[in-house]
Amino acid sequence: MSIKWGSRPWRLWSNHWKNRDKQLGYRLPIALIVAIIIGAGLGYLLTNKFAYWRDWQAFDPTTSIDTWIPVMPWMIVPYSTLYFYYPMAAILGMKSEQTQRENVIFHQILLMLTWMVFVIFILVPVEVDIRSSVFAADLGIWQPWYDYLYAVDTPWNAWPSLHIVQSLLAVLVVSRWYNTENYRWQIRILWFAWLMLTISVMTTKQHFVWDVVTGIIIAVLAWKYWISPCLENCSSQLIVNEFETL
Repeated sequence: MSIKWGSRPWRLWSNHWKNRDKQLGYRLPIALIVAIIIGAGLGYLLTNKFAYWRDWQAFDPTTSIDTWIPVMPWMIVPYSTLYFYYPMAAILGMKSEQTQRENVIFHQILLMLTWMVFVIFILVPVEVDIRSSVFAADLGIWQPWYDYLYAVDTPWNAWPSLHIVQSLLAVLVVSRWYNTENYRWQIRILWFAWLMLTISVMTTKQHFVWDVVTGIIIAVLAWKYWISPCLENCSSQLIVNEFETL
């Protein structure tokens, strides 16, 4: 049994879909990226600041593994690569008309899933108190990176890690679109980059192991029972017709 929410295109995309060949073919990807920035980025900041203001956490997920993992200041670089995953998925989804339909549906569901995670942030907040080990470390040339990060991201919105949920789904959808022999090495490099990002959320002390594990579980379940079935359905005549009449 699969989830059907977001399986049909929203009217929001109508003008962008009809004019997707304009602006050098980037009209639709730009619209999708802007939707993520506004719908996900703004929501994250609001829930993050709200949790900071309320200053209450539901539980403490700290384990001995969290304290054992060392601070690795340079890992702020792969940590920051998250912001390349959004345009990557939107742009690479323009491969064909089929992937373009899947591109729209994927981003719709990604937004909906992100909003569901925001509910967790509000109802069951967790503070990332392991940042203290970063403050005690010598960050060297990476100090400005951390200063900027902490200026915009208070130590809340711990679990599930949106870094993990969103990046993993982006890698899964791109792997789906380019699962051919011609792109074998590119996909392997992409998965390696994602593995580095996953490690980085813990070595920068931005997330607990619990956050990573729950992020992976949510992403995998959402992909298997929600996103993948909806993408498969994009080839049905019903969905094709709905896009044609946007």
